[in-house]
Amino acid sequence: MSIADTEKPALIRGRVLTFFGIGLAALGLRSAATSVSPILMSIEKNITFGPSDLTLLGMLAPLAFAIFGALTPWAVRRLGLETVMVISLVVLGGGEIARSLVNHPGQFLALSFVSMAGTGAVNVLLPPMVKKYFGNRIPAMSMVYLFLAVLGSVIPAYLASPVANATDWRISISAWGYIAIVAVLPWFAVLVRNRAGASTTLPQVTDQGAAKRVWKAPASWAITISFGIAAANCYIMWQWLPTILQERSHLDEATSGLMLALYSAVALPNSIFGTMLIARAKSMTGPTIYGMSVLVVGALGLCFLPTVAPLLWVILSGMGVIFFTIGLVLINLRTSSQSGAVALSGMVQGVGYLIGAVGPLLVGLAHGISGNSDADFVIIIASALVGIFPLVALRKKVMVDA
Repeated sequence: MSIADTEKPALIRGRVLTFFGIGLAALGLRSAATSVSPILMSIEKNITFGPSDLTLLGMLAPLAFAIFGALTPWAVRRLGLETVMVISLVVLGGGEIARSLVNHPGQFLALSFVSMAGTGAVNVLLPPMVKKYFGNRIPAMSMVYLFLAVLGSVIPAYLASPVANATDWRISISAWGYIAIVAVLPWFAVLVRNRAGASTTLPQVTDQGAAKRVWKAPASWAITISFGIAAANCYIMWQWLPTILQERSHLDEATSGLMLALYSAVALPNSIFGTMLIARAKSMTGPTIYGMSVLVVGALGLCFLPTVAPLLWVILSGMGVIFFTIGLVLINLRTSSQSGAVALSGMVQGVGYLIGAVGPLLVGLAHGISGNSDADFVIIIASALVGIFPLVALRKKVMVDA
């Protein structure tokens, strides 16, 4: 029985708690990945990064998300969604705060990985949490948490440089970790309530065969590749867009940080209107063609006309994150059970972020070899064209765990 089918007061209170729990977790989700690159020059006054360190820094987020995205469904089957959520949020926020206290590049990278490990787990947990507690409002709640996740990437990128200039880079990157710590509170309350037996009517993750069905479905791989396209492009941009704009468009650190915030902010309308479109569409043909087109045009503009209209090219590149929305919304819409949602979420984000890790790795290597960003755009355009596979495979609506 779902929450929609019962009117017990405890479940109504539980829905309020989980609404705020999901919202706060989403808001603090991405700051560890977006708060560093705008102030990297400021950080390097205290921590000296080598070229390989910067390449690794760009890879850390998608690599951690891939590893812990794949491990999270295993942990959920043994501990439960809520317990893993509490642990993951503590790891996320604690790592983000702790890395602001160090002075060695190895320590900074290690603690960044710790924080992003928590992020990787929370990434996987949010869609099945929506399915579990908001099964009758999946599109609406997906819109809410995706909007807040985007907002949580925009604000740190936008404020990173002003806060660092007004105070210190350590305060600038540590402040966002406290959002994840605060997000622990509603989930801890849910755990206490659950142990009192108030949520026994909620569905549990019990169908272990769902994972096998999910991994064998072609549509699962199409959703995963869509997500991988978005991950590769986002982490290329989050790591390298300020550098590209400083080199090619001759923007300063503060302005390039603002552009990075704008790049992330473009995902806000995608999280609203894209979710509505995807929830109602029978085929993903339209959203996929749209995503491929804006990624290609944005990359071409930054490559060949970087000083003419950098604002336009950044906006178009940001519009390509609709591939994220496709992947995350379809996790719930293309599964028929909570077990299926957990399995598909782990697959999409585990494999998808592994694909995403290749993007900044290739760009970092190309940048180091060539000394400029010309090859970056070849990589971006090539990744966009991979969207041809999900374009074909997601034409029909099928449940991947059936």
